[in-house]
Amino acid sequence: MPKLLEEKAKEKNEKILEQIFIRLATNNRMFDEENHKQFMNSLMRNLKKQPGLEFSRDKMEELRMMTHLGANKSK
Repeated sequence: MPKLLEEKAKEKNEKILEQIFIRLATNNRMFDEENHKQFMNSLMRNLKKQPGLEFSRDKMEELRMMTHLGANKSK
């Protein structure tokens, strides 16, 4: 039972982290800068650095290019 609860908590943290990345990509943060840092750090600690959640410079540059070319601009 505790293992199931731990897995559910990890799933919840992963969903929250995904929502945050979506908000960041659209410049729509939920918190001010300091609270945002604390929240992100607590989520990352809870996920125990699972594979695939590391920062990717290539993916960030790809996102930057997409937003620069207008994929994320509203008119």
